[in-house]
Amino acid sequence: MFTHSKSLFLFVWLDSTLKRLKRYGISGILSYGLLNTAYYLTTFLLVWFYVAPPPGRMGYLAAVERFLKVMAMVWAGSQVTKLIRAGGALALAPFVDRGLSWFTIKFKFESQWKAFMAIVGFCFGVAILLFLMVTMLWA
Repeated sequence: MFTHSKSLFLFVWLDSTLKRLKRYGISGILSYGLLNTAYYLTTFLLVWFYVAPPPGRMGYLAAVERFLKVMAMVWAGSQVTKLIRAGGALALAPFVDRGLSWFTIKFKFESQWKAFMAIVGFCFGVAILLFLMVTMLWA
C-alpha cells in the first residue's frame, strides 16, 4: 500500500538526492541528462516495437498521432523511474565529471561549459533523429 508517509519519504529522498547532485555542478546535470537520454531512447524503442507494435504502414498523420501516444506512455514511465534515475545520476556523477574533463581537454574546448553544451546538443540531435526516423519509417 502506498501511504502518505511513504510518498513524503520518497519526495524528501528525491529532494536530497537532487541537492547532492547539484554539488557536482554541470557534471551532475550532465549525468542526469545522459541517463534521461538513455531512458527516453530505450523506452521509446521498447514501447514502439514491443509494448504496442505498429500495424505497418499507417500514413503521416497516423504515425505522428502514434508517436504522441507512445511519447505519453514514455513520459508517464519517466515519472515512475525518476527516483531511480536521480540515484543513478548521483552514483555516476564522479565518473561523468572525470569524463567531462577528459572530453574538454581531448577536443580542445575552451571550457567545460562549452564541452557540456556540445554533449547536450549531441544527445538532443540523436534523440530527434531517432524519433523522426522511426516515426517516418512507419508513415
